Amino acid sequence: MSAPKLTFPLYMLRHGETAWNTERRMQGTKNSDLTERGRLQARAMGRALKAELAGEPGPTIFLRSPLGRVRETSEIVGHELGLDPSQWRDDPRLVELGYGDWEGFSWQEIEVTHPTALADWRADPHGFSPPGGETHFELRRRSAAVLTEVVASATRTVIVGHGVSGAVVRGLNLGLDARAMFVLEKPQDAFFRLLAGREERIEAVFD
Repeated sequence: MSAPKLTFPLYMLRHGETAWNTERRMQGTKNSDLTERGRLQARAMGRALKAELAGEPGPTIFLRSPLGRVRETSEIVGHELGLDPSQWRDDPRLVELGYGDWEGFSWQEIEVTHPTALADWRADPHGFSPPGGETHFELRRRSAAVLTEVVASATRTVIVGHGVSGAVVRGLNLGLDARAMFVLEKPQDAFFRLLAGREERIEAVFD
C-alpha cells in the first residue's frame, strides 16, 4: 500500500505520558489521563511546534484523535500556539490501534493467558490481532486514507495522535513495511516533521 508524497510539511505529535503508560498498560481505544510529566511534555511540544510554524508562516490544518489523552494534549499544545480550540478537527481514523480484550492490561498480565502474545505479534505484525481487536492492516488502511487527504489538501498540517497509529502514518510516508513500522520509536518528548518521503525528529525540551 503506497502513499502519495507530501508536498507540504506534516507534523506528527504523540500524546503526553499517561498513567497507564507508566504502568505499561495497553490503552488502545480506552483512555488514561495525562500525568503531570505528560502535561509538561505537551507544553514543551507546543513551544517547539510554535517555533517551527513561525519559521514558515502560512495556513495550517489541525487534526487530532478524539480520545481523551490526545484531546488534553492538543489543548495544551494549542494554548502554547495561541490557537482557538475550535480549530482542532477530530478525526476518528486517527485513534490508536484497537487492542480488544487486552485494553487496560499490562503485558505481564496478558502473558498469563497468552504467553506467546508478543512473539506472535512480532512474527506477523501485519495480520495479527488481539482478541476482539484490530489488525495492523486495518489500521494501515484508515491511516492511509487520512494521509491521502492531507496530501490532497496541499496545506501544512499538524496531527496529534498516538504511538502505534502515529508510527503507521510516519511509516507510510517513509515507505516502510509493517515489520519496520512496528519498531519505529514513539517518543512523547519529541515529534516529527514529515515531507516528501522523509522525516525529521524535533526535540521538545522540558523541565
